[in-house]
Amino acid sequence: MSNRNVNLDLVKVLASIGVVGLHAIGMVNYSIYYFCDFAVPLFMMVNGYLMFNKSGITPAYAFTKILSLLKIVVCWNLLIILPVMVLRHKFVNPIRLCVNCLFQKGYLWHFWYFGALIIIYLALPLIHHLIKNRPLLHLILVVILVLISVTISIMSMVRGYSIQKYVPQTLRIWTWLMFFLFGGLCTTSYFDKLLNIPLWLHSVLTAVFAFVNNIVEKKVGLYLIHERIADLFYDDITSIIWYCLLFTLLLRVPLSALVKKAATRIEPLTLGIFIIHPILLAGASSVYTPSGTLSAVIFFVIITLLSGIASCIMRRIVIIRELVRL
Repeated sequence: MSNRNVNLDLVKVLASIGVVGLHAIGMVNYSIYYFCDFAVPLFMMVNGYLMFNKSGITPAYAFTKILSLLKIVVCWNLLIILPVMVLRHKFVNPIRLCVNCLFQKGYLWHFWYFGALIIIYLALPLIHHLIKNRPLLHLILVVILVLISVTISIMSMVRGYSIQKYVPQTLRIWTWLMFFLFGGLCTTSYFDKLLNIPLWLHSVLTAVFAFVNNIVEKKVGLYLIHERIADLFYDDITSIIWYCLLFTLLLRVPLSALVKKAATRIEPLTLGIFIIHPILLAGASSVYTPSGTLSAVIFFVIITLLSGIASCIMRRIVIIRELVRL
């Protein structure tokens, strides 16, 4: 336990809360909605940080990680088939169901995230071998991916529509690999240099870019690309800077004993919260839809708590605990 990075636990907890807010509050309040869009980039950064903390990544290890993700995908889709057959009186091909969810379709559309991770893990042994212990090469690769992302963002603004929307989130590998590798970059000497920046300045910059990015996303979405969905802004330069500042700030900020205890207790529930909350949202939306900011925030809090409770209960039941943990 002494070697555990509790700050990384905190990142995962905040990201899981953010992803619920992204889906629960939605476009009822654009300010809160866009503020929550840090969730998926931070999840990618966490995965990159963990992978590049390892001395080596073998094809066998990557294959094991992929199998773990596929196990969750298959098991949850098999669980979906039964109620669909009972309530809708139709049979759904389980293979098609699994493939569709990995490309953001069907009942478990949010499993696209697992699809993107699987693609990254397929290439990870080679990438890890090439850039591990080569921080300059690692940095250059991240910069190249940032330039690709920003170029796509600018082209979208110039053309007047989002280019990214024509690519399933699963296949926006330039974006996800950028955040993944940036997370890995934080395990190198470059992150140590960042520690030389005063913590108060780091905090101020993070807050400023959170505010600026929120405004930029609203204006760009409304006037330039004419789309308001949050995932279309992950390639914006202000978004990238904010996500990176936030992640690195959370990695270095000193934590009180109470925060450490809460983070370590909640962190095991984060995967379950991610998986379960859209299912609860789908059920709740059939009877209730928030119409104002206050009701949306309350709805968000309730869904978050219920997802956490459900995840906690499932982890305590031996026969189903593997559904909410890797």
